[in-house]
Amino acid sequence: MTGDLSSQKKTRAKAPRKRAANGRKARGIALRKHLQHLRVAELRDVMTFWNGNEQVNGTKRELVDDLERLMSEEGTVYRRVRTLTRKVLDVLLLLLRRDSYASDLPGLFQRLPGEEAVELEFHEAEAGLKALFRRGFLAEVADKSMAANGNGRVVYTVPDELGETLTSLFREETRTIGSVMSLGQHAAAITATERAKLQDRFPGLGGAAGPEDAQAILGTDGAPALLEFLEDEQRKVAEFAMARHAGFITRTDWSRRRVLKDLSWDRKGWSQAFEGAGVGTVARLSLSQYGIACDDDALVVFDEVLEDWLQQTAPEDLGGAEILRPGCDLVADLCAFLEHVRRNPVRVSRTGEVYKAGRRKIQDGFIFRESFLAGKPEIWSEVYGAAEHLTLIGTDDEGFLELQPEAERFLLLPLEEKVRELYRLAIEQAGPRGRSLHQHELRKLVADVLREQPERWFFERSLATLCRHRYLATLDELGIEDRHRDRFFSAYFSGRETPADLLDELDSHWLRRMYMLGFLEAAVKDDTIVAWRLSPVGARVLGAEVSDLDTGLQPMLVNPDFEILVLPEGDVSDVIHTLDGYAQRVKTEDVVHFRLTKESIEAAVGAGRSVKDFTAFLEARSRGDVPQNVIYSIKSWAGAVTFATLEKGVVLKTEDEVALERILQFPEMQALVIRRLGEGEVLLKAAPTDRKLLASMRERGIEVQGP
Repeated sequence: MTGDLSSQKKTRAKAPRKRAANGRKARGIALRKHLQHLRVAELRDVMTFWNGNEQVNGTKRELVDDLERLMSEEGTVYRRVRTLTRKVLDVLLLLLRRDSYASDLPGLFQRLPGEEAVELEFHEAEAGLKALFRRGFLAEVADKSMAANGNGRVVYTVPDELGETLTSLFREETRTIGSVMSLGQHAAAITATERAKLQDRFPGLGGAAGPEDAQAILGTDGAPALLEFLEDEQRKVAEFAMARHAGFITRTDWSRRRVLKDLSWDRKGWSQAFEGAGVGTVARLSLSQYGIACDDDALVVFDEVLEDWLQQTAPEDLGGAEILRPGCDLVADLCAFLEHVRRNPVRVSRTGEVYKAGRRKIQDGFIFRESFLAGKPEIWSEVYGAAEHLTLIGTDDEGFLELQPEAERFLLLPLEEKVRELYRLAIEQAGPRGRSLHQHELRKLVADVLREQPERWFFERSLATLCRHRYLATLDELGIEDRHRDRFFSAYFSGRETPADLLDELDSHWLRRMYMLGFLEAAVKDDTIVAWRLSPVGARVLGAEVSDLDTGLQPMLVNPDFEILVLPEGDVSDVIHTLDGYAQRVKTEDVVHFRLTKESIEAAVGAGRSVKDFTAFLEARSRGDVPQNVIYSIKSWAGAVTFATLEKGVVLKTEDEVALERILQFPEMQALVIRRLGEGEVLLKAAPTDRKLLASMRERGIEVQGP
């Protein structure tokens, strides 16, 4: 192959080599120069391929002009490339990945970092080069830089303009969603020629792809500095995409804009400018295989750039916004609801709904602070839904609620375990649009982001924005395509949500629910969410490392009038949770007010809570000595509680103790005994019903009578 191509060109001069911008010699060649150095016969052969086998006439200049026009049209290039065989395409792809789109024949078999192995034999590569040359895709240049004898070697190169077009086309066909969404993955996926261009602008970028690529491009100045590489109009487009569309805007969304009306969608121009600045890209995204409704051009700001821009443009403070701290209030309301069911009859309808009068009575005891984030209906739905789905309550034969055995276990759990169970339940439940694989994964991603930056205030929609962007960048890593394909065999049905739906549902539903669960604190102003932050309870449940999160303080003030104040010093959620089980909460603000009453202590003792443990808790966590009248009253109130035990069973009566002993000789009867009640009576777990047992007893003259 090498000899054949060389002999064809011995009669004419070699194509001249270009010079790079830095003055170094480059192996690339301009398209027109390449065409000008072909003979007329070769030009006609190339034209026959590019014009669809139509009759070819004209002078050499006319042929060069026509070919330059055809080979510069993206649509024509796309149609011609599709006619190439698989092996020839493999050779072309290998050339496009080389620096300046050029390589000699042995160089095609040198595997680049991150490049997948291609099943290509030497003779197949030689034939592929010959086929590409005949169709005008390749030029032949001489490279003497590595020749000891000065004769040089033959290097095959794709003309620059054609190489850029082909690179763009192949990238649309082969690029992953990760390389569209992430700067690091984009830098790892680009060709050697494109990487060399980036290196000219970002000298810190290494020659081979690596995990530090994104940081090398961002540098110390970050996203704002990258935006300066863009022209004024392009910078406005990027800022509009980040500020108004969370760094992801489709062409359809762009057509509905109300600003920047004088700018038209420019896929090619924006893509080159954004990628050259390391800011983002424009790509045709078809995400139907992942179960996401998106089949459109999309302008994407890279994940790392978007996150850096959000941090650098965030306000310096909360601007006087009020901070809502739910703490363990939802857990307290759930526990209060369970205690109410234990102590009071609560009737439900046939559909399982609590009647309005009974509901109002229960809600009067709730302490969750109502706001535009969560009103009475939302609080009740969360409490009642958790009680049902965790099987803490059930309905008896008469239509009244009753506690299940699981409720007793739940009430004795520490605060973190209770919150963790509520969180596990919530993360698996359906959202407003139903059960969604995407929302399930996004919810877990929110926890990861909060765990990484537990002390950060995420302003406006930045938390949801980062999670949505990161999720799209990791669709392949998470195996979403396969999981969506198997959705009919999964507990989750992945619907046809758009990227905007993923963001909106996360921001408007899940973050608010995490607030209700106590995971998030909200900074609000004029009934608008200013920012979100991980709460101390959320940090403990998620295992996040937070500085200055002290839980071993003495934040309580216990007054002789039975009032208890909890000061906002460190993480006091466990203190509040413990007091909720023994005292009545009076006021929930920065300082939480409780009052000990006879009724609250009697209820705690009736629920099985230890007064001894409570008085020890007061003495350990109180600032100063606990007044003795408070300790005395607590013990006195607890001592006045009288317990009575109910047992279910069947009473077996006989004439005398001797007859009872004859019956209890049977091992099956002994297994049913709870305890003796008298000389001829015993309490059984259930009536004996085993036919073999009853037959054996009759054989020995024992008849069992009764219902």
